[in-house]
Amino acid sequence: MKIVVIGSISAGVSAASRIAAGERSAQITVYEMSAFYSCGVGGLPHYLGQSMQQLNEAIQEKETELRSAGIQAYLRHEVQAIDPARRRVTVCDLSTGRVFEDSYDKLVVATGSSITLPQVPGANRVGVQTLKTVEDLIFLKEYTRTPYVQDVVILGGSWSGLEIAKVLLKMGRKVRIIEENRQLLPEFDPEVSELIRKALEAEGVQFSLGEQVRAFPGRTFVEQVQTSRGSYPCDLCIVSTGVQPNTRLLAGTGVALVPNGAVLIDGELATNVPGIYAVGDCVQSRQGSLRTCSLRVGGTELARTGLTETEAKRAGLRVKSAMATGTDRPGICPNQHKITIKLVYEANTHQLVGAQAWGGKNVATRINAIAVAIRAGMTAETLSQVDFCYSSAECSIWDPIQIVCGQAK
Repeated sequence: MKIVVIGSISAGVSAASRIAAGERSAQITVYEMSAFYSCGVGGLPHYLGQSMQQLNEAIQEKETELRSAGIQAYLRHEVQAIDPARRRVTVCDLSTGRVFEDSYDKLVVATGSSITLPQVPGANRVGVQTLKTVEDLIFLKEYTRTPYVQDVVILGGSWSGLEIAKVLLKMGRKVRIIEENRQLLPEFDPEVSELIRKALEAEGVQFSLGEQVRAFPGRTFVEQVQTSRGSYPCDLCIVSTGVQPNTRLLAGTGVALVPNGAVLIDGELATNVPGIYAVGDCVQSRQGSLRTCSLRVGGTELARTGLTETEAKRAGLRVKSAMATGTDRPGICPNQHKITIKLVYEANTHQLVGAQAWGGKNVATRINAIAVAIRAGMTAETLSQVDFCYSSAECSIWDPIQIVCGQAK
């Protein structure tokens, strides 16, 4: 079996390995358009605050990982066309200009997504940047080394915006997040987002919610961000809005796309076209996803899984919710941390639907447990009866999960 992967993100290589499971003679070929192997888009902000040596080590580790797995990987090779009928791709070697064809039995599309800069005056000024590629990261590392880059504005109050904000806070920069919606973190319910916003303000993050960007005043470099409500000083603006799946390559292939351009896949990562699979930021699953994720900003850790109450009601589900706060260790122990959990469950059956949580520490472990419970079809009552680990030094007698499950009625 021959598998071709378009893009070097880990999800694409993992998908290829999963598809090839049991096929000892499987040959996997990766074509990456960039000059660097991806070290993970989600991890890029982390390396903004690290040394170039650490970044180089991460990239080299990726290359070593591919080679040790027996994968043939090619940098600066752009797949320009896909022929599903013949199961062939047209590839251009960007270094030499040579164009050639390659065959496949299975094709994995892992092209990710891109960000479009706001179409407003000054968007082309130096300092209005994105962070989606290693090339973006290298530029930003050099740019933030200059002493005058102190006021940083992030456009977008979603998960990716906060990923960037947490690193810049560690670097000692002043951080403001501008979001055109009135709610921070649309992945959370409004009341939870508001509580998280207050926690992040205590960490030093400034927020301008419900404001639309009008312009980026300045000379050669950006100096301000002008919005529908005012102007803010800005030495660097990182845009994390306007994300679009990179799926133009699939035009004319017959692969089904959803309205935002993402590839529609099933639980096995397969598209509607035989032999073509997709994974990563460019896809949307027919079966949905628990979307379990976690993030720490300063001293606040936040996490979520499943559906929010808003999402569940929008989907036509009759749900209720409960919210409660507990601690991650007994009161006799020093440095205990509060954890607040909002649990969403079906009104009649009490079957778990989703959860959101935040606190000082050990939040993700609670969300992971609830994610397993959701997948297992557990109710709030059955989860509350689980014999969670107790430790006089690390775990409370009543875990925050048990406390919030006890509030479910």
